[in-house]
Formats: sequence, C-alpha cells, structure tokens
Amino acid sequence: MDEDRPPGVSSRLVRVAGTTRPWNAGNGEQVDLPVVVDYVVVDERGVAVRIEATVDHGAHRPVVTSMSFHSRDGLDLDRLQREFRWRTPIDIVERLVPRMLEAGIDPFDQDLPVTGFPEAALGLARGRGELSDAFLREIAEEYVRLGRGYAKRMALERNVAPRTVVSWVVKARERGILGPAPKPGAAGGDVLRT
Repeated sequence: MDEDRPPGVSSRLVRVAGTTRPWNAGNGEQVDLPVVVDYVVVDERGVAVRIEATVDHGAHRPVVTSMSFHSRDGLDLDRLQREFRWRTPIDIVERLVPRMLEAGIDPFDQDLPVTGFPEAALGLARGRGELSDAFLREIAEEYVRLGRGYAKRMALERNVAPRTVVSWVVKARERGILGPAPKPGAAGGDVLRT
C-alpha cells in the first residue's frame, strides 16, 4: 500500500472492505461510506507518519468514527495541537469527493491536496484554481449566519488567514451570490443565489 507513496506528504481516499451505505451529497452525487482518509509522510527511511480517519454515516451526514495517529519517531503533540485540522476528513468527504465525482474524477485514484485546503481541493475538483459558486455560496451563508467577527472564526475553522476569508466574501459579492452590505463598511447582506 505504501510502496507507491512519493517522498514527502500525501493524502488519499481508501475504500473500506465490507458493507457500504450510500450518502447523497447536496450536488446529487452518491458517496459510498465508510471510507478512510489518510495523511502519510514518507522520508528516506519509509513511512514516518500515518494518520487515518474513518468517515461513515452519522444521523444525517458523514461523521468521523475513528482516527489513528502513528509516528515512527513519536508524535509531535505541540505541532499537532497547532496545525492539525480535525475537520479535514469530513470536508474531503462532504465537499471535495462529490465535486470530483461530478467532474468525472475518481477520488480513489487521486492524491488529495495536503495544503491550502479547501482552496486546493476546489482547484483539484474543478481542474483550475478558481473558486466554485457552490463554495462561495457556503462561505456567504456562513458569513451571514456568523455576522461580526466572521473572518477570524471562519479562518480558524478552515485553517486559512482571516484575509483569505474576507477575499472569499468579496468574491461572493462580485459574483452576485451575496448582496451588498446594508451600508458601506457594515457586515451583512443577503445570499442571492440558491
């Protein structure tokens, strides 16, 4: 399984043997669960780090049912505390995989993005770095729901800089997905496209 891993960091979606149950994504694509989302670091001595998250059906949406962390030289707990995004496996299954399927890309036959998520994931699914309307609609809806202080909260959740979140909101306004703020410099607006 790891013989074909390139040196450095890679992430892949792996099928789980046994019974699967379909989950229907918002774009109409069907994702068979459970799956494993892995994150593997390979150096000159082989696999140095392996993280595996099993994603399965929850009550209404995919959930992480188990996660394992293995490090040949010991886990760097400070780095994990600072850098690890617990939501990434769910984001991959709920957002990236349905978009890949919609684009005719087999998600089990691709290396997944390991940095810049979710922007890199969206670029992989669309074949270029442009943000999709669906992604910008999600951002606009969350922006309206959160109100003041949205950039910092969304940036922490998505592991990006607050100014990146602000740029997504600006792009949503430019595309007509998010209406104008009630007054200049104020937060808010209406999500216009559904």
